[in-house]
Amino acid sequence: MGKKNILSKYIPFAKRIYDYFKKSRYQYLYRAIRQRRCRKIMEIGVYDGEQALKMLSVAKKFHGSDVEYFGFDLFEDINEEIFQEEGSKYPLSYDNIQKKLDKTGCKIHLYKGFTNKTLPENVGHLPAMDLIFIDGGHSVETIANDWKYSQQLMSDKTITLFDDYYFDKDDLGCKKIIEAINKGEFNVVILPAQNSFKNDWGVLKINFVRVEKVRRKNENYRP
Repeated sequence: MGKKNILSKYIPFAKRIYDYFKKSRYQYLYRAIRQRRCRKIMEIGVYDGEQALKMLSVAKKFHGSDVEYFGFDLFEDINEEIFQEEGSKYPLSYDNIQKKLDKTGCKIHLYKGFTNKTLPENVGHLPAMDLIFIDGGHSVETIANDWKYSQQLMSDKTITLFDDYYFDKDDLGCKKIIEAINKGEFNVVILPAQNSFKNDWGVLKINFVRVEKVRRKNENYRP
């Protein structure tokens, strides 16, 4: 098989991979870290630790092992009732996540439990974050709590990214919280890349939302 035939075989596959990542809403996590040189990263909803690994990998390019990660989740304490109420995923255990992330060489801080307890208990001891990613429980009540305490960790330079903005659904996800944010205090942008998933009741369209303090100029960050 000639070189031309080999290329014609693999280029369409490579293009599909490129298109997937180009359209994926998660691109905004890595772009924010690159553009703002984020060093202190907080993630609410660690799940299997894969997003954390990717974020840490990007941040390490600028700060080496001096990157700090703060992860909140129920870990092995989740049960079927919570899973149903929160529309959540079953995360890995605390110990498995700790071992997984420790391999990065970064400073890893994990907090196990409901964020309506772990956030108020720890927020006074935490530093201002460069990036906050809210993607834990999907109930409106839980996200409202996560946003309430995340605000206390935002400086003028902090980017907060919400997952699970559903255009056609406001009884789950962050839509109600986003609509209630004081636009005089915060710049709020629904980011354009959208992923869709079919469910029994229809198609769920999901976007990220970027929130920053108003006095922060955003000319260096483009969705």
